[in-house]
Amino acid sequence: MSKGFWYGIVLEKGDDEMALGENIRKLREEAQLTQQQLADRLYVSRQTVSRWESGTRCPDLITAKKLAMELQISLDELISDEEIRSMEDMKNLYLWRGPQWKERQSLKEYKSRLCRVLDIFGSVFLVIMIFLLYLDMKVPVWFTATGFVIVGAIRILIWRADKKMEGCA
Repeated sequence: MSKGFWYGIVLEKGDDEMALGENIRKLREEAQLTQQQLADRLYVSRQTVSRWESGTRCPDLITAKKLAMELQISLDELISDEEIRSMEDMKNLYLWRGPQWKERQSLKEYKSRLCRVLDIFGSVFLVIMIFLLYLDMKVPVWFTATGFVIVGAIRILIWRADKKMEGCA
């Protein structure tokens, strides 16, 4: 297995893994460009393009973006090891997000809903407390204790969601 680097991310090139070099070569040939012509357009040497295609080197992120623009494709299509046929394929393509991406997204949504509930409950609780104090009424201990228990329970649920998301990273 040969390895390349893309800003600290190790790209391993195996039989079933991403083949950036193969994509560059294929897309260059489809655009009917020689290595030299592509190199001239990107202001790099022909040897650099050759190294990208052989998989011994990877373009830096800015050059990869320019390369994708030159080949009239998205950066996702350039680095993908899967053929993208439609926008629906693009939505389902998350190469750098891993298999647990959907679980992480649902946990983020769950946490967001909990935060909204906490905001609403906290606001209502605070308004009631201020209203009771404004009327010079005593705030019942059970009311205060219940409020703190509910806020604490929501905070614990948010904390657990954060811990689960760390496990999905």
